[in-house]
Amino acid sequence: MVYKKKVLFLSSVVGVLALLYAGTWIFEPERVHSRNAAFQWLDPKRLDEVDRIELSGSSRDPLTLIRKEAAWFVSRDDGEYPAKQGRIEDFLRILSTKGAYPVRGTETASHERLGLTEAAASRILIRGGAAADPLLDLLVGSQDPTGREVYLRKQGQPEIRSGNDILSGYISSSKTAWYNLRLFPEAENSGLGVDSVQRITVYPLASSLEQATEAEEPSAPEGPFSLSRSQEGWIIEGASVPELDTQRVESYIRSIVDAEGEDFIPAPAGIKEDGFNQGQIILELGNGLRRSIRIGPALDSNNQRSALVSDTPFIYALAEWTMSRLFRTASYFEKP
Repeated sequence: MVYKKKVLFLSSVVGVLALLYAGTWIFEPERVHSRNAAFQWLDPKRLDEVDRIELSGSSRDPLTLIRKEAAWFVSRDDGEYPAKQGRIEDFLRILSTKGAYPVRGTETASHERLGLTEAAASRILIRGGAAADPLLDLLVGSQDPTGREVYLRKQGQPEIRSGNDILSGYISSSKTAWYNLRLFPEAENSGLGVDSVQRITVYPLASSLEQATEAEEPSAPEGPFSLSRSQEGWIIEGASVPELDTQRVESYIRSIVDAEGEDFIPAPAGIKEDGFNQGQIILELGNGLRRSIRIGPALDSNNQRSALVSDTPFIYALAEWTMSRLFRTASYFEKP
């Protein structure tokens, strides 16, 4: 009987100590602060409604992103251009995921000092549907003294919070950072790859005569050639190459499939589709489809060239180094 009483007494003591420990753990100041700091700016249940994002700030031109039929585009005065879906999804995920955003104050008088007035702050405006009120109207102010955090508040509300400065990079980035500049964006979803290309035809750039100096005789431009898949690997037509380096051929095709432009450009004045005739690459796929890159007039800056890709209305600016990777000579594929 005495033994049972001792066991009961000790069990009670253990239970009380456990409750005390749990209480100190739950109500520990740092843990309470952490729970109070947990905050999300955008309700994740409303992400499907988002169809327009507007970013503005004193150091950049306003940027507008719009969603149409589940695809995002960058809106410009001259049209709408494909946007990086993953970048926008990451941006919305940051806003709709709980993070450490502790309250730093509620005094309206401190808004100007912290860069949180409407005139001084950067702004993230997210809209959905025809509703007049935005889903989120967030002001991003100055950095804190450490430079690691930034002050934030919702427009129309006095409450000031702070958090890791991960939004400023999105707000201050250039428009080109939001563009999906892949010449063949379907390659991102395995719709186009090296294995799907059966034949590639290269019409060299019409520039070899222009590059000759006055002191040397211009060489005749190289004619078009084709690389075709065979049981042995690859064969070439239109050029005299004894044996092809399969690895080089497939690496070359991969560079075409993964190629990106530097920017989207408006159609040059007076240039129509038939003006893109200064070089061409044609991909023939296993499903019978053909895709092509056609080179047009040179652009004014950085030796860039304009390019028109089949099945798209967009004109791309291609860098000089991209052009050199796209337009290889037939001898490049010769096996060492």
